[in-house]
Amino acid sequence: MNYTLYCLEFINGVHFGRGNLDSSEITFHADTLFSALFQEALKMKKQDRFLKQVSDGKIIFSDAFPYIGKNYYIPKPMIAVQTEDESKQGDSRQKKKFKNLKYIPVSTLADFVNGTFPEEHMEDMKYLGLYDMKVSVGIHGMEEPEPFRVNTWHFNTGTGLYVLAGYENESDRELLDELFESLQYTGIGGKKSSGLGRFVYKVCKVPEDMMGYLKKKSEKNILLSTALPADEELEQVMKGSSYLLIKRSGFVDSSEYALQQMRKRDLYVFSSGSCFAHTFRGRIIEERNGGKHPVFRYAKAFFMGV
Repeated sequence: MNYTLYCLEFINGVHFGRGNLDSSEITFHADTLFSALFQEALKMKKQDRFLKQVSDGKIIFSDAFPYIGKNYYIPKPMIAVQTEDESKQGDSRQKKKFKNLKYIPVSTLADFVNGTFPEEHMEDMKYLGLYDMKVSVGIHGMEEPEPFRVNTWHFNTGTGLYVLAGYENESDRELLDELFESLQYTGIGGKKSSGLGRFVYKVCKVPEDMMGYLKKKSEKNILLSTALPADEELEQVMKGSSYLLIKRSGFVDSSEYALQQMRKRDLYVFSSGSCFAHTFRGRIIEERNGGKHPVFRYAKAFFMGV
């Protein structure tokens, strides 16, 4: 498989929801990206081709992760690490910083696994950006205006999010380029009608160290997307794994699905950063849940060897 990297530089703030407007994440998951790209494919009448290539595993993509300058970050692997420096083990402040790490530069992955993670990267995320709370007013018919708060994240200059994509051939990559080209004007995440989530994208070269891990065959593999194996694979996949399950829900983003906005069914998937001895492909889940057309949920796996 070939790999490319899409860097997203956001023009305004972003709102990646936790289920309410007054809190926001700084990144988004692969299923959110799939839904957004599928909407763009619908506009181009290319949804069948996009869905087939993704379902067949010929196009895959990761969750979105931060970049700061030329440093690309991945989720902290769920691997037990034994540091060599006993004095640091006794430093409660250092232990707390290490425990609270969410992302590490891919360039430090070997150091992380060896227990020699550089201290200078403990607080990198403070350079990524900052939160902002905006108070808006909603007017419903003749009712009194109701104020509500929207939490947004603003990226600093030279920072943003990137997505890794895998593809079988150039025509698949060209399709992805088309979809990202269209999506940058629509935006991704919540409150797009207010201008949030719009970005400028660049196709970037995958760094050599990252490419090495993507191509590596290993007994430890880091999951870089929210994913779910087929039922018959689950028992084997669980052997030698360390993982976190997260709940994915949200609303169906389609005006034709039902007369009113409908929630998707709750789906529990493995979180990115989970580690597995046995890799799996994952799946596309089709559900209708009373709507007029099927809804497709992305739960394909994107792995990196350690």
